[in-house]
Amino acid sequence: MKTENMYVIWAHPRSHSLTAQVVDQMQSEAQQHGINVTSLDLYRSGFDPVLDVDDEPDWNNPQKVYSAEVHRLFSELDDKDTVVVVFPVWWYSFPAMLKGYLDRVWNYGLGYGPGSTLAGKKLRWLALVGGSEAGYIRYGWEKNMTDFISGAMSYLGVADSKIDFLYNTIGIEEGIDNRDAHYQHLFAKARAIVSALAE
Repeated sequence: MKTENMYVIWAHPRSHSLTAQVVDQMQSEAQQHGINVTSLDLYRSGFDPVLDVDDEPDWNNPQKVYSAEVHRLFSELDDKDTVVVVFPVWWYSFPAMLKGYLDRVWNYGLGYGPGSTLAGKKLRWLALVGGSEAGYIRYGWEKNMTDFISGAMSYLGVADSKIDFLYNTIGIEEGIDNRDAHYQHLFAKARAIVSALAE
């Protein structure tokens, strides 16, 4: 089914980072296909990633009322059919800012458990990896992240989920003679993810 309303969540401390540029490319592609796009820039929004007691899940109460920030941010997903998460890979995992968002906002009774509303949405994950694809695969890191996200999506009841990787984002690997062309290739791959959602 064609995407009509897309929500992009992204995390990077620099507003002009490669991650930010990739998000811009994806949003522009979405708009060209008539997709309504809303984005959440976790750093510039002032989001607090720390899970405090107010937002700690209560397994005996799936109707627990969390902080106003959590309910406001989760409600932003209500009319979105597709959620796209864009992030740099740090220490072979998510940035803490993004992990905090998942912990706090996709909470029990909201994102999973009774009353969950994420199950019917499409989820797309785009991970920016500094090093080479060969190295990332060789040491099992691609499988590790793919398995982690696949498991999390199963936990949320999301059936339509996919992760893609952009490699050599630092641009210093051997074989990259033209850095500009290399980054244009990465942008094209990011745009292609959105184009596929528009079909």
